[in-house]
Amino acid sequence: MTAAHDPVPLQDAPAADRIALQLIRDIMRGVYRPGERIREQEVAARLGVSRGPVREALRMVEQDGLVENTAWKGARVVLLALNDVEDLFLLTAALMAVVARLVVRRATDDELAEFARRVEAHAPTSDPSRPTQDQLYAAFGLGAYLFQIARSPQLKETAARVVRLIYWQHRVLNGIEAEWRLEAVETWRRLAAVLFQRDAARAERAINAVDRHSRQRVLQIHRQLGGSVYRLFGPQNETR
Repeated sequence: MTAAHDPVPLQDAPAADRIALQLIRDIMRGVYRPGERIREQEVAARLGVSRGPVREALRMVEQDGLVENTAWKGARVVLLALNDVEDLFLLTAALMAVVARLVVRRATDDELAEFARRVEAHAPTSDPSRPTQDQLYAAFGLGAYLFQIARSPQLKETAARVVRLIYWQHRVLNGIEAEWRLEAVETWRRLAAVLFQRDAARAERAINAVDRHSRQRVLQIHRQLGGSVYRLFGPQNETR
């Protein structure tokens, strides 16, 4: 998708790419809830475009895994079962392990120092008075920076769809307890410290600890609530 991967300015990208990016943002923010139908005509009217690029945009979003098109019913936001979420986390853990090893090998000392600085900048978002989505957004920003300094366009491209789906699933962390939020920051701090040691095996274990901390909570919520977990999705004063 041009809007997601190419350096072309967004305003110069094809209409379908711009619409696709807007739809992805809407789904992430809870404008469209899991299982909800996305009607071409309504999207076209809201964005002031024709239905043609909307239809193309929906096909793009379907490739990202956030939308499914079914015969006679049109496009709907996906509903992921517990097994689907477990599989996504397994994929994410494997991808992040590779990222950690590449960062150890390829990142400069200055880049590792910048990562540590970003971790500390992220820490205040764990304050219970801050929206959980602030912490979530910052954490995924840290992950994105690691992909950047790993210097593997192929890995970044491969991971894009999985990471986006995982981000969407993490929205169930709204209202998470303060202790969990503080521990999440500590897992990032430990990772930053280990990366400086240039030990690939330890870096892999540290990044898996970051992933495991959030994975356990998300899967716990899914197991407890089943399909009703998706009632937790929706606008949460989201501004991202």
